[in-house]
Amino acid sequence: MSMRGLIYLLAAAGLAVAGGRTMADANGTIEATLNGLSIAIDGNTGSIVRMSYPGPGTMLDAKPDQAGIIDLAYPIAEFEPLRLASRYSKHVNVEKTSTSVTISWSGLGASRALGPPGAVDAKVRLKAAPDGESVLMSCEVTNRSKNSVKQVLFPDLHGLLPFAGDSGTYLRSGGVVTNPFQSIVPCTSGGFYAREEATDIEYSGGGSLSRGLMITRWVDYGGLNGGMSLFPKAWSGDPLSKVRLQRTESDPGVRLMYVHDVTVKPEQTWTSCEFVLTPHRFGWADGIRPYREFVKSNIRRAYPVPEHVRGGLGFRTVWMCKGYPADRERDAAFRFSDLPKLAGEAKEHGLDEMVVWFWQPPFQLPAPPYEHLGTPKELAKAVGDCRELGVNVALFVSIRSVSEPSASRYGWKVGSTGWTYHPELIPMFNAPYARERATASAVTSNPEWQRDVVSSCRQITQEFGASICWDQVIEKAPSGPLYKLFGEILKDVRSVAPEATFSGESVDSVENDADYLDYTWNWRLSGYQDVRGFTSAFPCPRVNANINRRVSDLKRGFMDNLYLNVFPSRPDDANGTAWIKDYPEISQALKQCAKLRKQFLPYFVNGTLIGECILSDECPGAHVSAYVLPDRALALVMNTDETQRAVSFVCNLEHWVKSASGRHEVRCYDGNGSLVGTQTVSGGTWRAQTAKLKHLDIALFEFVGTQ
Repeated sequence: MSMRGLIYLLAAAGLAVAGGRTMADANGTIEATLNGLSIAIDGNTGSIVRMSYPGPGTMLDAKPDQAGIIDLAYPIAEFEPLRLASRYSKHVNVEKTSTSVTISWSGLGASRALGPPGAVDAKVRLKAAPDGESVLMSCEVTNRSKNSVKQVLFPDLHGLLPFAGDSGTYLRSGGVVTNPFQSIVPCTSGGFYAREEATDIEYSGGGSLSRGLMITRWVDYGGLNGGMSLFPKAWSGDPLSKVRLQRTESDPGVRLMYVHDVTVKPEQTWTSCEFVLTPHRFGWADGIRPYREFVKSNIRRAYPVPEHVRGGLGFRTVWMCKGYPADRERDAAFRFSDLPKLAGEAKEHGLDEMVVWFWQPPFQLPAPPYEHLGTPKELAKAVGDCRELGVNVALFVSIRSVSEPSASRYGWKVGSTGWTYHPELIPMFNAPYARERATASAVTSNPEWQRDVVSSCRQITQEFGASICWDQVIEKAPSGPLYKLFGEILKDVRSVAPEATFSGESVDSVENDADYLDYTWNWRLSGYQDVRGFTSAFPCPRVNANINRRVSDLKRGFMDNLYLNVFPSRPDDANGTAWIKDYPEISQALKQCAKLRKQFLPYFVNGTLIGECILSDECPGAHVSAYVLPDRALALVMNTDETQRAVSFVCNLEHWVKSASGRHEVRCYDGNGSLVGTQTVSGGTWRAQTAKLKHLDIALFEFVGTQ
């Protein structure tokens, strides 16, 4: 066949080819399907104008002049806001195979006629992933101009639709759940437009549990009818991943972009990491699977998480005193001799780990136990007695920040503020006249500080037989000096007992901390935070939820497999200064949740958390979390409405619970774990209604596939 005849046949099939280039069809687009994801690329600009997938249907639909895939900041003297982007471009080449699409620009177009002095080329590659369900995305930018590129947006997806409805389409990450069609609105408030955040929201992810809402680099866009998950193959020492959402009055769809704050100088080439886009037909838990595998492949633990932490409901934090020993009895909430009684109460409520704060002067090295709380021998005996009761004690150490006189010994100068606090200071935290605990941040590479840290922690494990909870895990580099210290400390901790723990406040990178921490102790996780995306993907550490007196926070945390940090306070006093029995509602809720966790423990320990994704439709006024095992699942449903009512919901059993016969046995339990009924369901959908539930009452449903 002649070349002319081949071109004729390709054109008849909707394609035209010239010199290896795939030409647009009659609609001006180039269509490609990669692992089931249909992608339409504008033949003039190279931007993605449409994406669709079975289940959610069309997820992205954008006009060519408002579409995107790559966007660069290119500030010049005449116009600093200048952008170079696919939507402004004309010179595009698209090459398509059965498994890939390559989009190349010989000089990206500019947002103004001012234009760049020279060309900035770009190339985007889309290819079917070996897993048979994802699309791999990457780009490179080559600067052949005289000025520097100052920012890259990639992937830059314009025109995302509310395909699960305005109220049912969410952006979710490890610690973010937001509805962009309700939370992002045009700026009409009268505030300064350049600082109006309602139209433009940015999240940073890469592991921080303390410096922003987003924990994971993974995000999901969609609803219970499916959507798309997206994450970069980046880890630990890589720069934070920044995700920005935008809606404008001229384009009411959602723009989702990963922001790379990089500089590409003249004659340089910048290459992105590979992104994994996974379209899915069901909820976010269906799309997170590739990310979960990526996470597991990157965690390198020398010691496993102790079984009592994996299986436990949570831990108790005890605030021994407020750190002013001269105030004697008014300063102390408990003495060392009280620890066994506190442990006994904790055990009664399903808590077999106890973290002890303010047992020694903070921010000092070395720091013996406070004398007004008891003697070192009394502390050692108390820790041993707690262990006999089945409760592991972790002593909290605060030595990442250092105050006087220790700071001077290392040659460090304390700042004007630090960690001075007390209920009678005004304000209670860092009053301008109080500087006793003004601190300097430790230089973790300092050899003398390192020796003192190892010596102090070794004394804790050997003299008191206790585990360690570390304040402020601040270390960005995966091979940083702090992590080397943790390796030494962990050896000593695990020499105490197999169930000894090492925990801490994860600040910079939970991706790194996952190699060391068994669980977290973070202030930002006070109350309830929806971190189910993180818990579903990361096998460790277990993330804490700080519980004072709110039963709703406690029950949500239990349902989501968070590690409950129970530390009720006395009125107008510090956290963790009260007995659990002082708050009967908290006591009752803990006992209920402890019983349910023990009864259904395999789901929490070995199951996969899929949250509300067991549902086929939204279930307003309820909190739903589900766990799946190979042939069964457990769903917990809590009424969050203030009024007593029966909660109606619809479950998708066909996808989540495998059954050779197409039938499922459903076992219904009340909030005490008592079986109240069974039934057999045929077909993949189950419409159900709980019995009447009071506010914060829980019902449980176990689904077992039958042969």
